[in-house]
Amino acid sequence: MAYKITFRRGKRESFTKLWPCDLEAATAYALAQLPIQKRENGATSVSVICERTGEVVFSSTEQPEPASA
Repeated sequence: MAYKITFRRGKRESFTKLWPCDLEAATAYALAQLPIQKRENGATSVSVICERTGEVVFSSTEQPEPASA
């Protein structure tokens, strides 16, 4: 089964990658890439979507860094 990994900056898509197989690997890739996509494209969230059904099977939001006191 194929998955689409979509990084978003707010409500706008900032980067999309097709993932040809394993959901576990797609989720691991999405989590590993979110901080990189945040730095490069300002991404604040990521979703993994099943290409066949269109269902969101995983999503994560980048947590803001706490302000220094």
